[in-house]
Amino acid sequence: MQFRLSRGIWMMLVASFAFGLMNICVKMVKEIPVAETVFFRALVQIVLGYLTLWKLGVSPLGKNKWLLLQRGFFGSIGLICYFYTLQEMPLGNAIIIHYLAPVLTTILAIWMAGERVIGIQWLFFAVTFVGVVVVNGAGFKVPVIPMLAGFGGAFFSALAYNTIKKLKGVEDPNVVVLYFPMVSVPIALVYFLFKPADWVWPDGMQWLWLIATGITTQVGQFFMTRAYQEDLASRVSAVSYVGILWGAGAGLLLFDEQYALLQYVGMAMVIGGVILNINARRLKNFFAPAED
Repeated sequence: MQFRLSRGIWMMLVASFAFGLMNICVKMVKEIPVAETVFFRALVQIVLGYLTLWKLGVSPLGKNKWLLLQRGFFGSIGLICYFYTLQEMPLGNAIIIHYLAPVLTTILAIWMAGERVIGIQWLFFAVTFVGVVVVNGAGFKVPVIPMLAGFGGAFFSALAYNTIKKLKGVEDPNVVVLYFPMVSVPIALVYFLFKPADWVWPDGMQWLWLIATGITTQVGQFFMTRAYQEDLASRVSAVSYVGILWGAGAGLLLFDEQYALLQYVGMAMVIGGVILNINARRLKNFFAPAED
């Protein structure tokens, strides 16, 4: 039996690494309000997205505008909820709740995309999720509203991922990516209509970090979109758990964070769960009783 990574899996690995870089950029501008970071990130994405589509000669409006707007709306709400939990909860708790998104993606794919999930995949999801919990080493003693926002963020992210899957063969991946920031900009601006005093003009390196946030997001969104269009949501979504390993590495190298031995065990569980999940069908066939 040979373990291989599909194109979709490779693309999600690239996407998760790009998102890991995005997280570093966002951490570097923590003095900037979340809505403002989302706004500037979206502006950079829009510029890059339009330039790419102009070069390809593809209309930025797309064909199925309703599904594209859904993708943008679900993704934007999921992002805002996630950022809110990062502000209001301990980092470990926020990440744990957010990483329910791949499990919810698999469940929703059964209904939204008609995908079939074999039983053993649920075991591998459980191993991966427990690994995430061990790595973060945090409990769930948090205020009710931030916790609900965390669940909401995971749920809306799962809806966005499955909407991407439904757009396969209908829209150019660059058009799908473009609709995310196009919807995010007005949503972010609504916040400052009610709280204009919260606006903070970036200076110096903050501008570079905000631009880098948009660029890394664009790369991550493109490869994530392609990944969900190339492979089953139940397989691709599991790979997103690798993002916590990029985060751990960045914490060690850039932010002088330390991890306990048990947390490294959790990282091993994450890697093992991902590898087993993406090869679940091969494992099932390998261990299936041979026919006489």
